[in-house]
Amino acid sequence: MGEIFRREAAERPEPFTGERLTTAIGGQVQIEHYHRYLFARSLVSGRDVLDVASGEGYGSALLAQVARSVVGVEFSGPTVRGAIDNFPRSNLRFLQADARALPLADHSVDAVVSFETIEHFDGQERFLHEVRRVLRPEGMFIVSTPDRDVYSPAGSAANPFHVHELSRLEFVALLRGTFGHVRLAQQRVMIGSALLGETGSAAPPLVFERRGQTHFEACIGLPRAPYVVAVASDREPPPLPPSLYVDRGDIETDHARAQDLAGRLERAQAEHAQTQAQHAQAQAELSQLRAELIGAADSIQTTARRADLAEQAHREAEDRCEALRRVYEGERRQFDQVQGSLRTFMRGYLPRLRRHLRGQRP
Repeated sequence: MGEIFRREAAERPEPFTGERLTTAIGGQVQIEHYHRYLFARSLVSGRDVLDVASGEGYGSALLAQVARSVVGVEFSGPTVRGAIDNFPRSNLRFLQADARALPLADHSVDAVVSFETIEHFDGQERFLHEVRRVLRPEGMFIVSTPDRDVYSPAGSAANPFHVHELSRLEFVALLRGTFGHVRLAQQRVMIGSALLGETGSAAPPLVFERRGQTHFEACIGLPRAPYVVAVASDREPPPLPPSLYVDRGDIETDHARAQDLAGRLERAQAEHAQTQAQHAQAQAELSQLRAELIGAADSIQTTARRADLAEQAHREAEDRCEALRRVYEGERRQFDQVQGSLRTFMRGYLPRLRRHLRGQRP
């Protein structure tokens, strides 16, 4: 059994934006980044190490498991503070700085690690000058970058966070302009099978790749690798060993998971169809209820209008009755006056009239 050691991951990862890896995302991107740091970890035991563009800090923490000391440098202030909170280690510290102006003294580290960094800015020669400045004599630079010819072929969408990508040849030429020796490895994430000899071999790897449903390709070396990993130094580095990263050994679970997801999708679709039917029924019932309410409202409005008319007629009848009452009372008073006058006449003048008619003197 080999060495068993902790997988470093942030307890409070940053959201993944595409600019830098965080442990909030898995899959291919995570595999690529972890493999690079695990490869570097095998080369820096007991050394003082600078990790440029340390990001969330998980890679620096992996290096600190075997290194004497590690300094992680990151351009983003909030990312640096997150790394300090997530990875408190006695031999690990994080600083905010530009990769082209490293905050370390001359000849202060044995190794500089920088993965997927150089393509994010211009002034790349200045970055290499800074790396060379902080390295001790015969120190090594472990660096990676995407191969523009494979990573960004003509017609593909550009990575918005990359300022100046390099081809493999341009990358090698840039490194050899600063360091005396450069050794290269290629990196490509895949699903496949590993067949390795029990003892080391100088023979290049024999690679088979399925090309569609009807053909295979056999070649020497890794074809169409999108990433180039280099170890550069003024002292000739030892040969780089073949390196595999096995994220899991049970790819059959992909089929089982796909079947499970298909079943869940089918059930969700059935539930969605049932929900749609229920929604349509509810909509029909709502439309019917709305029509009934409109009818009831119209009826209520008609009844209200009728009630208003009846109330108005009632008020007019009361007003007419009151007017008639006043007329009646006026006429009654006149009648009473006439009756009184008639009674007075009858009582006073009628006897006189009678005596006069009978020839009596008054």
